[in-house]
Amino acid sequence: MALSLATRSLARSLPRAAQRHLPMVQQRLRSTAAADDEALYSLAFSEEQNALKELARKFTAEEVTPVAAEYDRSMAFPREIFNKAWELGLVNTHIPEEFGGLGLGCLEGVIIGEELAYGCTGIMTAMEANGLAEAPVIIAASTEQKKKYLGRMCEEPLQAAYCVTEPGAGSDVGGAKTTAVKKGDAWVLNGQKMWITNGGVANWYFVLAKTDPSASTGSAFTGFIVDADTPGITVGRKEVNMGQRCSDTRGITFEEVVVPDANRLGDVGMGFRIAMGAFDHTRPPVASGAVGLARRAMDEAIGYALERKTMGVPIAHHQAVSFMIADMAIGIEAARGLVHKSAWEIDQGRRNTMFASMAKAFAGDHANKVVADAVQVFGGNGFNTEYPVEKLMRDAKIYQIYEGTSQIQRLIVSREIFKLGRGALAP
Repeated sequence: MALSLATRSLARSLPRAAQRHLPMVQQRLRSTAAADDEALYSLAFSEEQNALKELARKFTAEEVTPVAAEYDRSMAFPREIFNKAWELGLVNTHIPEEFGGLGLGCLEGVIIGEELAYGCTGIMTAMEANGLAEAPVIIAASTEQKKKYLGRMCEEPLQAAYCVTEPGAGSDVGGAKTTAVKKGDAWVLNGQKMWITNGGVANWYFVLAKTDPSASTGSAFTGFIVDADTPGITVGRKEVNMGQRCSDTRGITFEEVVVPDANRLGDVGMGFRIAMGAFDHTRPPVASGAVGLARRAMDEAIGYALERKTMGVPIAHHQAVSFMIADMAIGIEAARGLVHKSAWEIDQGRRNTMFASMAKAFAGDHANKVVADAVQVFGGNGFNTEYPVEKLMRDAKIYQIYEGTSQIQRLIVSREIFKLGRGALAP
C-alpha cells in the first residue's frame, strides 16, 4: 500500500515526458522493498537491538552508575563490573560466532556503548578497549590466530590492548620508532609505547612496529600479536589522568622481545594500513561514548534546572538556561545520527572512514560543549566534586584526543570530501 501511494504521488509530480520512465522506477522500488530488511537503513531499532539497549541500560543503572564516583576516586580497574558485563555478553560483541563471540554488528555495539557511557565513560572505555585491540585481528588475522586470540577472549573475561601510540608519535603514527627485526623464524621488538589503554591488565597486545625504516609510512610497519607475559616487556606505572580515571592507562616498553613469525598479523609492511583500518570499526563506538556522556550531562542539567529556583521560579523557566538545554538536545540527536550512520555503513561492508571521522569529531566536540554548559547550569555547585557534572567535564575532554584528535578527524573528512568532489554528500 505504501509503495502504491508513493508511486502514484511520484507519477503526479513528474513532467509528462518523464512519466514514460515510471514503470522502471516502480520496478526498482519494488525490488528495494523486497530486499532483506537488514540492507535497508532504518531509524527504528530491531527487536534484538531494543533488547540489547534495555539490557545495557538496566546493567548501567544497577551496576555502573552507583559506583562510578567511587571508581573515579580510587582509580581502580573495574574488574568486577567488567566480569559481570562479560557474563551478560556486553563485551566483545563483535567477535564472530565461529570464534565464540556473538557476531554482532557495529550498530549493535554503539547502541550498547551509549548506554554504558551514560553511567561512566571510564568503565565503558575499560570494556571498549578490547574492541580496539581485537579490530586488527578481526580484519587481518589468519583463522588460526583468530581461534587463539579471539577465542580466548570469549572463554574468560580477559582484556587486550592496542599498542600504537608512542611518547613522540601520537597523531603522527608514521613517526613511531618501535622496531621489529627478523631473526630466523621470529621477530625481535624494541621500543616504547605510551598512553596504552588496558596496558597493565591486558592478556595480549596488538603492536605496530617498524620493519623497513627506508620505506614510506604505508609500507614501513608490520603488526604483531604479542602475549603480555613475553619476556622483555615492562609495564609502566598507571597514569593519573584528568578523567576516566578507572581506565588503566600505561606506558609499555619492549626490550629484545622475541615474537614468533606465526604472530605476525598480515603481510610484512601492511601494519599501518591494518592499524588505521581498525579505526573505521572503533571510532563509531568511541563516538557513541561521547553521546552517552553528553546525554547524562544533559539529564543532570535538566534535573537541576527544574529544582533550582531563582527570582521565584525554577531556572529552567529562564530563557538563558532553557536555550542551553535546547542546544544540548539538538547536538545529541545530531551526534547520535552520525554515529549510527557510520556504524551502519561499516556493517554493510562499505568504507565508512569519512562518516566515522565525522561522528568522532562532532560527538566529541559536542560532548565537551554539553558538559561545560551543564556545569554552567549548576553554577558554583557544578564546580564542586559533590555534584556529578564535575566528573563528567573531566571525563569528556579525552573524546577530543584519543583515537585521533578532533583536528585529525577534520583532516580526514576534508581529504575525503575533496577526493569525492562536488556533490560528495548528495543522498
